[in-house]
Amino acid sequence: MGPAIPKIVHFFGLFILCSMFEGSLSAQFKVSSTISVVAALGSDVLLPCRLIPEMNAEKMEIRWFKPRYRPYVHLYINGKDDYSIQMPQFANRTELLKENITRGIFPLKIRNVTAQDSGEYYCLVESSDHHGRTTVQLQVTAVGSLPVISPNTYTSNDTAFCESCGWLPEPSLIWTDTQGNRVIPSKEKVYRDEKSLYCIFSIISLPDSSNITCTVLNSVNQSKYHSKQIRETGLPVTCRDQYSRYIVFWPCLAALIVSFGYIYHQSKELKRLLAAPDNCKQNARHSEEAPVNGICAAGYTPNGCTPSDHGTHGNVPSAPVNGICAAGYVPIGSTSSDHGTQGKKSADHSQSTVQV
Repeated sequence: MGPAIPKIVHFFGLFILCSMFEGSLSAQFKVSSTISVVAALGSDVLLPCRLIPEMNAEKMEIRWFKPRYRPYVHLYINGKDDYSIQMPQFANRTELLKENITRGIFPLKIRNVTAQDSGEYYCLVESSDHHGRTTVQLQVTAVGSLPVISPNTYTSNDTAFCESCGWLPEPSLIWTDTQGNRVIPSKEKVYRDEKSLYCIFSIISLPDSSNITCTVLNSVNQSKYHSKQIRETGLPVTCRDQYSRYIVFWPCLAALIVSFGYIYHQSKELKRLLAAPDNCKQNARHSEEAPVNGICAAGYTPNGCTPSDHGTHGNVPSAPVNGICAAGYVPIGSTSSDHGTQGKKSADHSQSTVQV
């Protein structure tokens, strides 16, 4: 009996130690996820997170966050979701799926992903005596617009540019000729628009081949769009080219209208100057000239009077006043014999005017 007691005690001691060791192993876990996840812009995405080995995580604390620890992307604590310290950009867009949380599986769902959602996410899990963490990379993608080759109207060189917008992640652009050889661009620029999507712009000098190809590709899902343009058929016109042409067209049109208006005005003025006045008749040596205050210039006869045979032609005649011609003139249709009477009438008229 005596030797059997120590064996029994030793056996129970080993059993207790094994139970403690097994319990300590059951409390240890590893947090696991996939390396990266790709999601299309505007879609919903699941960021996986699980415990290895499988165990119930209902009583554990689960934190999803980006490189800045707080505020959180999503927080699960004390058996429920806590949105009090959530990042504003994720408000009403996250959900921790708990269907398999008792098996240690609890992915995070993000709705309507945006360009700003791209980046690293951390899944941190804590129990009462252990914790673990894993990282997952979210890459939001977007396929941009069809690139269009257009003539570069801003320079006098034989160049063309290709532009495309709406890409995620940053795209690359490749020019090739008819034989598929790469054409090195003279200028290339990548920038982000107001939606944080990438645009790419590239300029080349046109090669001698019959056509060129502009290809834009996305490095994540390898989506490609390209535009071929046959050189002989002429390059397509874009809205930018039309706008540039309108900038030139309207000033030219305005200048033409002003020019035609000026020419029309000058032609009317010329016709007016060339029109023969009826008030004075030209003698054989001078051109016509309009009377000033009823008096014609030297060498002109007023309309209605002709010079008499012995009139003084050096003086400046005046237009007939009350039917009376100036000295040296007789009314049209009168004979030279009437001149004396006409002169007398003129003199009498002058005297009567003074007496009055």
